Amino acid sequence: MAESLLLDLSQDIGQLLTSGDNYDLIIQAGEGQNMKEFLAHSLILSARSTYFKAALSKEWAKKENGIFTFKKPNISPEIMELILKYLYTGLVNFDKQNGTKVLKLLMASDELNLQKLSDYVQTYLIDNQAEYLKNEPVDVLQIVFQYEGCEDLRKFCLDTICKNPKILFESPKFTSLNKDLIILFLKSNELEMEEIEIWELILKWALERMSTQHNVDNLSQWTSSNFEELEKILHDLIPHIRWFQIPAKVFWRKVNRYEPIFPKQLYKDIIGFHIDPDTPPINAILPLRCNLSIDSILIDRDHLSIIASWIDKKEKSFYNTKNTPYLFRLLYRASRDGFEATKFHELCDNKGSTIMISKLKENGRLIGGYNPLSWQPYNTIINNNGSWQSTPDSFLFSFTKKEEINSASLTRVNQYYGVSYGLNYGPAFGGGWDLIIERNNIIKISSLFEIINSGEYILKDYEVHQVIKK
Repeated sequence: MAESLLLDLSQDIGQLLTSGDNYDLIIQAGEGQNMKEFLAHSLILSARSTYFKAALSKEWAKKENGIFTFKKPNISPEIMELILKYLYTGLVNFDKQNGTKVLKLLMASDELNLQKLSDYVQTYLIDNQAEYLKNEPVDVLQIVFQYEGCEDLRKFCLDTICKNPKILFESPKFTSLNKDLIILFLKSNELEMEEIEIWELILKWALERMSTQHNVDNLSQWTSSNFEELEKILHDLIPHIRWFQIPAKVFWRKVNRYEPIFPKQLYKDIIGFHIDPDTPPINAILPLRCNLSIDSILIDRDHLSIIASWIDKKEKSFYNTKNTPYLFRLLYRASRDGFEATKFHELCDNKGSTIMISKLKENGRLIGGYNPLSWQPYNTIINNNGSWQSTPDSFLFSFTKKEEINSASLTRVNQYYGVSYGLNYGPAFGGGWDLIIERNNIIKISSLFEIINSGEYILKDYEVHQVIKK
């Protein structure tokens, strides 16, 4: 009954906004031909908003003929209508509102100090508009980091981009990103990107800001003033790049030619670090970034921490993304390299321990396996086409979907038939082929792996990653 009465109250008060009866306030939202007037009531707005209470106080506002006039040219009529409906009824309707409009509502609610509405909009954006945030990262970042009241959305953006940095760094709008925001990400220990990639993208950002375009493939034609201009653009960013984490050969080949933009002592420290690593440099060596990253379109680092735990037979207490003792390097991706068995063997044979992850076309289920050995001919011959090797450490695993991390399932295979090898097929587990990949099909034969029924399933993709002990 109480809820019904509150709904009646909301509807009745909302009628005042619709009718404008007894209004004493005109709100002009937007400007030019896009300006619209709303008839409102100062008593209601003052009671609902500290911003309007101050703006409509006797000290700040003046009436003409008993009417206040309030101008907000920077808030569009569509957004002002949503805000007024919230203030009158306590309701916000996001139906048919795209991500851009919801983000503008967030900006306006922050400007008008409507903290409860701001919190609600942030939660809605995170829960329902994550794709918009990922598709328009530069626009979103440059808005949410302007406003103090957007902590939740800031954290979401920071976490999302650190976890998937290519969302931002490969955005067409990346070169328009504010320098302070770039520094924010460079400072983060959680940024999952190789340092040389970071340097190359930061360099691209800086080159776009130079007064004239220059050919970086022929720096011999650059003048000292060209290098001075580039140094000025990068001056505040260079200290936050983790130069000591770039391998010596890579640094020499890709960074050395930009020596003129480096502080002399920093450059000397970098070269000295690689020549004589036992002598500490004068400049501080920044800590390693996030310990766990992966080049995958099928899984992310949360899956990896679980898989790494299974490798070490930790089946109850899992590693987290910071203490995982393995690195994972992509060797093969079927959608990129082709589904042919010959390509799998060309890229994956004799590489040591690997994990295979596949995605079923039918329902998106992820199915994979761990081979603690190298993919290579084994001692025990199955037939003319293959061989198998015993190992107590091989296993199969599954996730219902990428997003459903808690759906993880593990099956230890028979140690006497751990993994199978044959030139005519891809990864295979079990001497009786508990699981085998042939071209773009995954075939399950035995009843050992109960996640899927025996049969043949079409794959959307599969990957193989080398497992490297840190």
